[in-house]
Parts: sequence; C-alpha cells; structure tokens
Amino acid sequence: MTPLPRLSVFTVTHHPQFLDDCFDSLLRQTYANWEWVVLLNAGARWRPQRADDRVRLIIDDSIHGVGAAKQRACAEARGEILVEFDHDDILAGTALAEIVRAFDGDPDAALVYSHAAQILEDGSRDDSRFDTANGWIYQETAVDGRSVQYAQSFAPTPHNISYIWFAPNHVRAYARAAYDKAGGYDPTRHVLDDQDLMCKLYQVGEFRLIDQCLYLQRMHTRNTQREADTNAFIQTETVALYDRYVEGNALAWAHRQGLLALDLGAAHNHPTAYLGVDQYPGEGVDIVATLPARLPLEDSSVGVIRAVDFLEHVTDKTALINELYRVLAPGGLLLSQTPSTDGRGAFQDPTHVAFYNENSFWYYTDARYRDFVPAIRAAFQVSRLVTYFPTGWHEQHRIPYVAANLIALKEGMQRNGGIILI
Repeated sequence: MTPLPRLSVFTVTHHPQFLDDCFDSLLRQTYANWEWVVLLNAGARWRPQRADDRVRLIIDDSIHGVGAAKQRACAEARGEILVEFDHDDILAGTALAEIVRAFDGDPDAALVYSHAAQILEDGSRDDSRFDTANGWIYQETAVDGRSVQYAQSFAPTPHNISYIWFAPNHVRAYARAAYDKAGGYDPTRHVLDDQDLMCKLYQVGEFRLIDQCLYLQRMHTRNTQREADTNAFIQTETVALYDRYVEGNALAWAHRQGLLALDLGAAHNHPTAYLGVDQYPGEGVDIVATLPARLPLEDSSVGVIRAVDFLEHVTDKTALINELYRVLAPGGLLLSQTPSTDGRGAFQDPTHVAFYNENSFWYYTDARYRDFVPAIRAAFQVSRLVTYFPTGWHEQHRIPYVAANLIALKEGMQRNGGIILI
C-alpha cells in the first residue's frame, strides 16, 4: 500500500501556460514526500513533461469560480498539510522542507507563511514596490541563485489578517485539521477566496511566519488584480470582508494572548464573548464602573474593547479615550460605533452628552491634531474609520453612525499595515 503524502500542493487553473515552470520548481524541492493536485477547468489541458506518480491531474470543466475549484482540489488532497500554489508562480527549492519544519515546530499552528518576491512574466526580477509609507519593508536576497527583492510579510495581527492588502502572502500552507474545522474555501467566491479562508483559519488557530523568501509571484497582464473592473471589486470587497471578520479576529487574538475583552454599556445587548462593563449592576455586567473613572484593570490588560452606542454617553471625551487606551494592550483594538453628527441620531436622544463624527477621531490618530489638546495621552492607528447607515431604518430616519476601529499604538506591538500619523 502506497503511503500517504505528508504535503498536498494544490493548483487550480484555466490557463496552464506556466505549469511546466511550477512542476520544475516542485521537482527541485529538497523535501520529497509531496503530491501535486492539479485541477484543470474551463477547457484547460496539460500534462507534465515527465511521468511522476506524485502528480494527480483532475479535469472538471463544470466548476466555475476559484473558490469552488480550490474547494474541490483540497477535497481531493490526501496530505495533512495543504500548500496553495498558484498556476503561474514558483516555489523556492527549500519551500516544502521549511513548511514541514514550521509545522513540526508548532503542531498547533493553523497556517504558516513566508515572504514572497515578485517576478515579471519572463521570470526576470521585478523592481516595483508598494508604498513604504504603509509599512512595507523590502530586502534583497537570492532564491535558487536568482536575485530578487522581496517584501517582508506583515505580522499576523487582527487588522492585517482582516485586509487582503496586509494579510499573509505566499507561500501559504494550512494544517488540514484546521482547514476542515474552519469550513474550507467558500465555493461561491470568485475573488478573495484567500482572504475569506485566512480570516476563518485565524479564528481557529495561530499563524506562524517563516522568515525567508520561499515564493516567487509572477506578475503579468492576466493577473486577477490587473483587470480594472475586477480590481475595483476586490478593493470594495476586501473592506466588506474586513467588516465581517475583524471583530472575530480581534477576539481570537485577544484570547490567544491571554487578554481581556470588554463590552462597554453591557446592560444593553451584551455579547457573551466579552466581560460586561456598566455603571450599574445587572445581568451581563461583570465590572461595575463609571467611565471615565479608572477601571479596576491593569495597564495593557485588554485586547479588544467593544463600544457600541456608548461613547456619546460620557461627557469627558478626552478622559474616556485616555482610559480606554490605558487598559488596551499594545496593538489592542477599540471597536466603536457611535451616532454621527452628520445626521439626526447624535442629537435626538436626551441622554447623549458627547458628540462624534469621523473628524473627532483625528485628535487620537494624527499628531497634527493631537498636539492641540495636550491632555490627550492616547495614540491610535486607524484600522477603519467610516460613516454608514447600519440598516435601512437608520437610512430612512437619517441616523448615520461613525464606525471607528482604532489600534492602540504602544511600545512592543507588531506593525500593522497602513499609515501611522503619530
């Protein structure tokens, strides 16, 4: 009986032009216990240039959409580790060995990933760069004798995982058990299947970075993001996925870090994942406190604070934000939703004593404004700042909310992608 492979590398394609290069990079691997599941659809056909029992070809022209194709490929895979390998890219010769080493060192990891370099269509070096103001750091290296520059992958923080721009790039390898627990690829997705899966995996287990460049990503005119309409949809949809997953990602991170999660104003709609904070005792209230007075908590002991319909009930805005900042850990998240002064909701409720819109948060996230209010000690990075209508009812009655998701900037935190103005 043939033993099962440890790793299942999977590739789906409707355009097999570069599959020979993919196969060559697999043949150069220093680790040999792998299989390669290649799913061909949309009329694509290909055969390897030499026979190898580790290559498993699946032809299914009935599949439409990358999520469905990857789900099918992973269902066919037999390994305990799944390695995503795009149809036009190249693996470094030690990639699979380093993936195995990473999982052996941390058997509970849900996903391991590396740094990646871009190459041009002909395989030559690509010297283009993303804006370094957003946190990108570039380094030089050689991959199998090829000189490349690579972008350092960001740390697996809730913010970075929740946006595809900053989420782990290739090489990406999933523990099969974690993949199954997370529910696998969404077969309805035609783009951002990877962002959706990574968010689900992050809520299952830790992500680990292999601090090496193990993947060469080929850039050409047929890349998904190069098509204007598709790219425009990706930019919108990644924010929609962020909104869906960021709270769950923040809670998962806080739990793994041994940090608390607080829900402010817990007498109303208190989610069970949080400790409830309110000024009066009651059901769902775990901490009785009247903010902005000091909470009975240590500095930097909280990973995530939920403040929904709360900020507007505390008169001293500066003292409130300072106290929330005090208890947040480095990189901890304040997730707030507040009726905005851009509509009627901020003023209609007689219990509202403080007023907010998007500009109100500039003073905690931008040194140019913060300097005007010396009492402000809080320093945050914007994760998401937007004005929106929570429901059609809110829109009908002209009650917009401002959502301000803010990252506590403190010494020792891992870098989150995006602009930092403090």
